[in-house]
Amino acid sequence: MNLIGAWRRRQLDRELLYGPKVMLPGGPEQWIEDSLDWLTERFGIEPLRRPPVLPSNFVPRGYDGSEQAARDLCLKVCAWMEVPDDRIRFTFRMNEVRAAARSAAVHRLNAEQRPDIVAVSGLRATMTMAEVDALAAAGYAPEIGVLAERELQAELKRSTAIVQETDPDRRAELCASAEAVWSALPGSGSRACWLDLRTGGYDGTAVVLSADALTDPAAVVAATAHELGHEVLWGYHLIDRQRPDAEAVTDLFAVFHGFGIFLANQAVERVPGRRSTLQTLGYLGERGASDALAAYCFRRHELWPASMFPMMPTELDRTVRIRTFARLATMVKDAEIASIQEGAPLA
Repeated sequence: MNLIGAWRRRQLDRELLYGPKVMLPGGPEQWIEDSLDWLTERFGIEPLRRPPVLPSNFVPRGYDGSEQAARDLCLKVCAWMEVPDDRIRFTFRMNEVRAAARSAAVHRLNAEQRPDIVAVSGLRATMTMAEVDALAAAGYAPEIGVLAERELQAELKRSTAIVQETDPDRRAELCASAEAVWSALPGSGSRACWLDLRTGGYDGTAVVLSADALTDPAAVVAATAHELGHEVLWGYHLIDRQRPDAEAVTDLFAVFHGFGIFLANQAVERVPGRRSTLQTLGYLGERGASDALAAYCFRRHELWPASMFPMMPTELDRTVRIRTFARLATMVKDAEIASIQEGAPLA
């Protein structure tokens, strides 16, 4: 047995599970500092003036897992982040909406008289048009319309590339890549998404959450805080949504506005009685979110003489707490060294 090789594979697996899910220019620690500088420059220090949001205080005691309770919680996140909610639709049937959108895309593709594309495409409809129309009539037409157009254009691009490819090896690669999409359930691996409904000729935007998240208010808050980052950063064209770290910036936007505890705790779901863990939310990963929470707390401490971690130990999952406090300790030590080198004591 190659023990070194096995150890390296285990370390890689852990990094993929716990580390950032996208490349962060300059490394996670430097990227967090640079990005927090940009957020502070763009939005000021007011978000840092408010204390971190504690789950025990923010989630109502009477939360019952209903759509109305979840919607009220989403509106509460909007109010805290000072994001206008009058043109945001909050819905909680993401799996059904995505299935309807993909099915509508397949039906449109079959009706467009492109036999070459239809013959190659493996995109599958799981709902009839009557079922799609019924869901649209129930009030989900804007979300279905925007997602269906996105599904259709993506499939046309995939299938056209396969049709036009003449190299057998490259064509096999394209087919394998497409099959990974075709065989996955619509929206699998995601608990929420943000949609700009204006691209489909509708009014406003939408935050669509999975019904699976309703029973966990912390998941609702974390997902909503992230998607509201899209509302601000993408909706107002403050960053290019095509940049490689766009989703990570959106995670950090939520941390910057005080929701770091929610994001860090939700980054990895631990299954009781099992050694394995399941990634559930976020692009910074548990390590990146913990480091971002530490940087957020340290900056608040630099601005105001307040505790670096007010009331947080009881709110953080154990692994998140260990990582966050370790990073805070490193930042404090680095600041002390820098202060000594500059000849002034650290305040």
